[in-house]
Amino acid sequence: MKKQIKEIPSILFLTISFGVAIRVMTEGKEEVPLHWNARGEIDSWGDTWTIVLLPVIALALYGLLSLLQRRPQWCNYPCKIIDKAGAYKLMSGMIGHIKNLVMLLFLYITLAVAQIIELNTFVLLLVALAIPFIIVVISKKFERFSCCLLYTSPSPRDKRQS
Repeated sequence: MKKQIKEIPSILFLTISFGVAIRVMTEGKEEVPLHWNARGEIDSWGDTWTIVLLPVIALALYGLLSLLQRRPQWCNYPCKIIDKAGAYKLMSGMIGHIKNLVMLLFLYITLAVAQIIELNTFVLLLVALAIPFIIVVISKKFERFSCCLLYTSPSPRDKRQS
């Protein structure tokens, strides 16, 4: 039950993205913005159907991240994992957080393309940078589940002792 509750934000963001895209398609708009410059000003326009691509891409990413969340052993770990159950649970949680942020990011972009909200590059950058931040913070917790087998050269002190 707890796992299903954690899926609610991602599913909600994805559902709203599809709803917004369908609304824009049925409104009869001829063009939607496709690109913004660094100041947040629209500098490229495209056909209305292109707004559907955003929720479709988000749905594909949702599926891939959900699959990876259910199979954390497929992830690339930098060290040999000793406590697999703990490490896999931690990785699964991290992927869940990333999935929520990715769905939020796609919802934000879809709302901007639909011109419901004005694109703010600071907000876009903030959400995008939250993903690597989560990866760095949670990766520090992996140290208690692993035994790093990365090679380090012996120090001069180690050479003197032998």
